[in-house]
Amino acid sequence: MKKLLLLLALLGPCFSAYAQQSAKPITTIPQLTDSIERIMRREHIPGLLLTMVSRDSVLYAGGLGLANVEQKKPVTPHTLFRVGSVTKPFIVVGLLQLVEQGKLSLNDELRKIAPEVPIDNPWEATDPVRVVHVLEHTAGFDDMQINHVYNTTPTDPRGAAAVQIFRKELRCRWRPGERMSYSNPGYLVAGYLLEKLSGEPYEHYLAKNVLRPLDMPEATAALRQDSDPKLARGYVYDDGGYHPVPLLPIYAGPAGSMSASATDMAQWVQFFLRDFRTPSGTALLQPASLREMETVHSPLEASAGLQTGYGLANTIVNKKGKAPFRGHNGGIEGFISTFAYNRELGLGYALSNNGSKPLTSISTLVRDFLLRDQPTPPTAPMLALDTAAIAPYLGHYQSAAPRNALTGFSTHLLGGISLERHGQLLTLKPLFGDPDTLLATGPLTFRLSGQTLPSVALTKDRDGELVLISPQGYALKAGIWWWLPPTLFWLSILLATTSSVAGLIWLIYALRKQLPRIQLLPRLLPLLATVALITLGFALGSLGGNVAAAGRLSIQSVLLFVAPLAFTVLTLWGLILTVRRFRLFRSRVVAWYLLLTYGALGLVATVLGTYGWLGLQLWSV
Repeated sequence: MKKLLLLLALLGPCFSAYAQQSAKPITTIPQLTDSIERIMRREHIPGLLLTMVSRDSVLYAGGLGLANVEQKKPVTPHTLFRVGSVTKPFIVVGLLQLVEQGKLSLNDELRKIAPEVPIDNPWEATDPVRVVHVLEHTAGFDDMQINHVYNTTPTDPRGAAAVQIFRKELRCRWRPGERMSYSNPGYLVAGYLLEKLSGEPYEHYLAKNVLRPLDMPEATAALRQDSDPKLARGYVYDDGGYHPVPLLPIYAGPAGSMSASATDMAQWVQFFLRDFRTPSGTALLQPASLREMETVHSPLEASAGLQTGYGLANTIVNKKGKAPFRGHNGGIEGFISTFAYNRELGLGYALSNNGSKPLTSISTLVRDFLLRDQPTPPTAPMLALDTAAIAPYLGHYQSAAPRNALTGFSTHLLGGISLERHGQLLTLKPLFGDPDTLLATGPLTFRLSGQTLPSVALTKDRDGELVLISPQGYALKAGIWWWLPPTLFWLSILLATTSSVAGLIWLIYALRKQLPRIQLLPRLLPLLATVALITLGFALGSLGGNVAAAGRLSIQSVLLFVAPLAFTVLTLWGLILTVRRFRLFRSRVVAWYLLLTYGALGLVATVLGTYGWLGLQLWSV
């Protein structure tokens, strides 16, 4: 096995090069757009914004497909697409302008420059939240609760009132400045800082100081754009057809309210290729600010020697291919977007689709086209593994920086990941799925097999705990009993399933009067509790196509409130009845089985309560 892993790691680049040579090369823009349109048809993408630029010219700025399916309206170079989190780099550019003006510092403490922001930081005395933490998602904030995403009311909270909506999310779940965990509420705070220090709404500041100087006349960060005839309609594809999604404003506008056209995004990408200069040559920012934006400052991975993570709303969007591109991705209901650039080569692109579909295939195709004349880089050397350095880090790790507090219970489901050594190779082995092979780029930094850039680091936090940072996120080393929580959780699910089947059988017996009625209810309650748990999953899943329903009184929001409480009450009720009627059971095996089942269901209820699912009243903003 060790020899096989080593052989695959060494031959991987060869197989990749052979596959690239076998594919028919795309050498012209018509060939590229034809290939993209085939992907669009295959992946059910109605329309696409496409921009490709060099430092000094626009190679393509236009669109493919339909901006409005019902009206058969085509995408044009001036069609606006909602670009979601691509808004964040615009906010950073605005803040960096204030930094250059001396109005702000990346190391400023938020409690000093904006004490009205309701941040709950248990480490405030030693580790205050700083501006850089907000911009790099290292403050420890929760991401948006699902009822704080889309605003279904007719008015938009602004300024400090908007920040107050996210007061529950603005709690530091761990020491600020160590763990990266994506948080949109943090960028609402960043936008508020831009407003407070500039004296005007963030969208007005960006329009005057960024968009117009860059000759982006159609781009806008306004929250409500549903009446703009240039705006593309967002869709989801289901049951063989496209279904429009509502064009709702979001509460955290600075995190994702921007809309832009292909011609706008051409100027935006070239802005980075020209070292932050406008088309006329005026410097909106100094090149040093661009380097700051591309630098990872605060998380532990930076001090561990890893610079491929998230900087100031700027990250490497591809770790495979001939050359890396930096930029940012974005997603908002109905739209998926990205922009990326490579300053050394002077090339960049932007994409957005209005079909809620990932852009992975099209992005790869566009990058390959832009890099078609670039030589294939030599295979990165595989350094010898420092076995002494990594020895303390071998073992099992569990995720310690969930993006959403509500979904933090996934550690019980997935069981974490193991770091194992096989000769001169390391592997990251999840509880479920295939392992990843790690190749050393330094004593404690590694790249994944098939990639050229390091993306894994081993380090220690300020408390001396061993930390694994990888594309899967931030994880802490677990003890020898790491397997117990996932084992107990899955055993609980198994018992819930078997007891539900048994409950149906016992109900039939009771209806036939073959089972005393006094014994029926304790046997039936696990089935009812499991139905409540399934109802919770159904309600949560149904929000995937209608997130806005969480923010108002709806079937989904009511079920999300009632189902966990019903599950807990039914579990407790059944446990009490079983204990009280224990001696009345004809079979002690059944009695002990029910006690074990209620104990398992109680464990699930405890997990739900620990992660905030009990009493989840989402319709109250």
